[in-house]
Amino acid sequence: MRRTRLRSRVLLLTAAFSFALFAIAFGMSWRAKLAEERWSRLVGVESEAIARLEELIRAQNAFHSRFVAGDPHAADRYRVVEQLLQDDAFAAIDLRALRGDMAAFRDSLNDDDSRNVVAEAQRIIDERKREIAAQLPELRRDSHDTMFSGLAVVWIVVISSFAAVQITLRKVVRPLEDLAAAADRITAGDLSARAPVAGDAEIARLGTAVNRMADELKARARTDELTGLPNFRAFREQIDAEIERAARYEAPFGVLVLDLDRFKKYNDTYGHLAGNDALRRVSRVLRETVRAVDFAARYGGEEFAVIVPQIDIPALTAIAERVREGVEALPAPPDGAQLTISIGAALYPLDGKTVDALFVVADERLYLAKKRGRNVVVASSGPAVAATAAR
Repeated sequence: MRRTRLRSRVLLLTAAFSFALFAIAFGMSWRAKLAEERWSRLVGVESEAIARLEELIRAQNAFHSRFVAGDPHAADRYRVVEQLLQDDAFAAIDLRALRGDMAAFRDSLNDDDSRNVVAEAQRIIDERKREIAAQLPELRRDSHDTMFSGLAVVWIVVISSFAAVQITLRKVVRPLEDLAAAADRITAGDLSARAPVAGDAEIARLGTAVNRMADELKARARTDELTGLPNFRAFREQIDAEIERAARYEAPFGVLVLDLDRFKKYNDTYGHLAGNDALRRVSRVLRETVRAVDFAARYGGEEFAVIVPQIDIPALTAIAERVREGVEALPAPPDGAQLTISIGAALYPLDGKTVDALFVVADERLYLAKKRGRNVVVASSGPAVAATAAR
């Protein structure tokens, strides 16, 4: 099953979150616009009431100029003017004083009562205009405050979210990506790869654990499981480094190639378990007899090799003899026989300046040791061959 990458998931969630925030901002702006329209309609009602009152004043003045006291039909006709107060625009306005003045005028039809009607209507008009003048700035301010507050909140959240994403990328995503890359390199065989110990505590602990596992794998990859000695791979790494060091400081070093005598016959006679035990016992002898600075390894099968730094031919021969004698001195187990070993030696740079050249010489001398009866050390091809006859 294909899994979503964590970085893609984080970025996708961030995009969705940002879209939601902008949707909220748009919704708040739209709501503010609707509120402004609603208030505008309310102001429109006030304006409608003012227009109706102004129409009433004109009707009042017109009626007063046409009808005089004593006209028996004046009161009935004045009801047309009074009907102007029945408009819905006056639903929220207190018209009791105006209605009283108009009733008084209807009964008296004199000038003073007419002026009172006009004055009261004008007073209400002025009051409504002041109310509109007071409401408009507050309306605009509230609408703008609502809009800008919403946008401010959204931007604060967006910036906070962006900061959170950056922290997540730096503390979680990138360390995990680096950790995955290091794990891929280790899986591919690059045991020198190291995972970064970074990010949050859990990821840092995971990086540490991966590095420890890489170290363990590296140690196992360089160690022969049967004998516990370094294996061929570790030996080649070590001898390459030794040649580089010797070339730089002009320091000679020796190579010993060791092979158990008649080991195939030993295995065929006593079995592979006994053969494995023999290899382990020879390995113990190697570790106990070579110097601490020497590098002993299982080269393959029943063959071993030792790198001996800062040495000359006599000292190299002495170390090889000590190993040979140690193997020869091993007591024979109940299910086995006495072991012997043949050894060929080569010296850098006298016998060769490359790994292959040194091993060609060492293998030739090992072959010569086998030819001379086994259980022999051969450290030179010249007349002064150092050899120990088989005992």
